[in-house]
Amino acid sequence: MSQTTQDYPQDADAFKRIVSDYQATAAYKNPILFAVGRQVYTANRTLASVRYPVVNGPGQNTGSAAILMKVLGVEPVGVQNVVLSAAQLAEVLRYFAPFVNDGKQHPNLVALQQAAAQLAAAPAGAASEIVATFIFDDIDPQGVEDSTLKLYGLSNRHFKPNQLNLTKIFTKFPNVAWVGDVPMDSAEIDQALLGAAFGNTEFAPHMVDKFPLYVHRINAVKMGVRITDQHKVRLGAYLGEGTTLMPGASYINFNAGTEGPSMVEGRISSSVFVGAGTDLGGGASTLGVLSGGNNTPISVGRNCLLEVNSALGIPVGDAVILAAEVALMASSLVKVDVEGHPLNGKTVKAIELVGINAVTFRRHNQTGGLEVVRTRRNIDFAKKLDNGEDILNGDLHKN
Repeated sequence: MSQTTQDYPQDADAFKRIVSDYQATAAYKNPILFAVGRQVYTANRTLASVRYPVVNGPGQNTGSAAILMKVLGVEPVGVQNVVLSAAQLAEVLRYFAPFVNDGKQHPNLVALQQAAAQLAAAPAGAASEIVATFIFDDIDPQGVEDSTLKLYGLSNRHFKPNQLNLTKIFTKFPNVAWVGDVPMDSAEIDQALLGAAFGNTEFAPHMVDKFPLYVHRINAVKMGVRITDQHKVRLGAYLGEGTTLMPGASYINFNAGTEGPSMVEGRISSSVFVGAGTDLGGGASTLGVLSGGNNTPISVGRNCLLEVNSALGIPVGDAVILAAEVALMASSLVKVDVEGHPLNGKTVKAIELVGINAVTFRRHNQTGGLEVVRTRRNIDFAKKLDNGEDILNGDLHKN
């Protein structure tokens, strides 16, 4: 329905009244995530992803959500995607007119202005690629748009690993080659290979995957993290401030990450969350849930140390050390030598020690059997935690 001049707000107070009136109706519900972005297609029009420059989490910028929903007629249920026309964008921007020159930062307004400029510059007759995506209910992923938005929601720290429903998210994306942040489907790859063989072109994709890279979609500098190799972090990873990924064996999957600060020289598999102040040594591994039959998400507490080439397969608490080259799986037999622990003196499966604090898992230097003990280092790590300190090199993790 077209609006008269009087229907559009002339100042911020009028904008707030319009928002308040709309939010009081049954047509409105706060989304848990919403964003306006641009769809990313291959040259053959296979939708591979969406670039969302500004992502709004729970309770954020609900006025912007209300105006978009009002203009676009968005039904507040499940997942909704609306491809915006130039006329719709222009109408949305009329509502935001009071904020255009107020000297304040309005990220959603800037994104809408840029989207309108992109549509204005597009060739005549070109289909709009500007999409508004709303997630009102955390249902299973439905398509490329909402699946991508959930990955952004994790990487923008609106949600921590395992807080969003990502059931079968892999099935919502095509497998493509990425040249930078540009996707290529199979037919394009065939043509590129022919061009490289018989022409003067080069075909050098960076990777073949369903998900784009974190560094291509997230402002890592603003987030306060360091990533020494772009291929080590997928979009959908949660990196807390002060996280440093070193080159080599480090890797963080989607729906996994660090509370920060953390030193990561090992692998953080999907569903794994690492507490603040924890150090994953070179080649250290954590067991994920994507394959292999493990259905228990692994968590690593604060001020922990996973030494070189260790492997962790159970959740542990704070101030825990996993000795170098020790693989601790749920079924591993461990002798308990921790004074005051209810299982002290017994040999048990590691699964019975889930969440244990301030201990070291290691192999006995004579028998080679797994044991869990409390050492001076554990006590020191725990004391630092009590004092609000971590075990990391503070200068290394400052930004």
